[in-house]
Amino acid sequence: MYSKKGVSTILGTLIFIGILFSAVIPMFLVMKQADIILDQEKLEIRRVDDDRSREMMDMYAYPVSGQSQVELKINSRCELPIEIVHLWINNTLQNVDITIGPMEKERILGPYNVPTQAGSNSEFSVKATSARGNIYESQAGLILFDGTEGWQTESLRIVVFVGSQGSSWSGLFGSYKATLTRASPYFSETQTKTWTTGVCMFPFDVTDCGPGTYHLVVQRRTGGWWNPTWSTIYDEDVTITWPSGSPVVEIYI
Repeated sequence: MYSKKGVSTILGTLIFIGILFSAVIPMFLVMKQADIILDQEKLEIRRVDDDRSREMMDMYAYPVSGQSQVELKINSRCELPIEIVHLWINNTLQNVDITIGPMEKERILGPYNVPTQAGSNSEFSVKATSARGNIYESQAGLILFDGTEGWQTESLRIVVFVGSQGSSWSGLFGSYKATLTRASPYFSETQTKTWTTGVCMFPFDVTDCGPGTYHLVVQRRTGGWWNPTWSTIYDEDVTITWPSGSPVVEIYI
């Protein structure tokens, strides 16, 4: 009798083990696989969010071809390609498929038709949407056409970017000076950046002076604090051709 009970116990144990391997363990493996897939989806979402936050570009809209078209000048400021999928001129949508390369500068898009009204004010707000979901507005602001004075813009700017080479504290920091001048109409402004690292920016607002040719001099300080000297690293003319070109000119040094 005991031998029969022993056999029954062994058979019951084997049946239990069989049920365990055929039901519980596969279910555990499926749940584990689901957790892996969920973690992969979370990682992909974080990667997409990270790419979206790293994507950066500057866009400027300006009129061309008289009174009926605008062009866009784009400068990428990131190491990722940027795919532009939508353009908005006021409330008019244009579907596009344009890829801007990593750190690509002076990319011109267009021209695109705009419905200006001769003899009356026509305001245009230009925006672009990327495939990652970022929205970029024209940094020139609104562009305006009226029947008497032609095209106008909210601001005219010359923006200078200087990659710091270092000149103080064992080359870790640099000091730079940018001077922008114009004889007529008169304009003169000097900006100085001290102890900078990476890229330093010098923005000049020349809206009141208007479009035309300016002279830009950029200097880097050399020597120690006890005997500072300035060496010229850029000395050239810069021209704003608005309204036949962008209201913002960017200089990279």
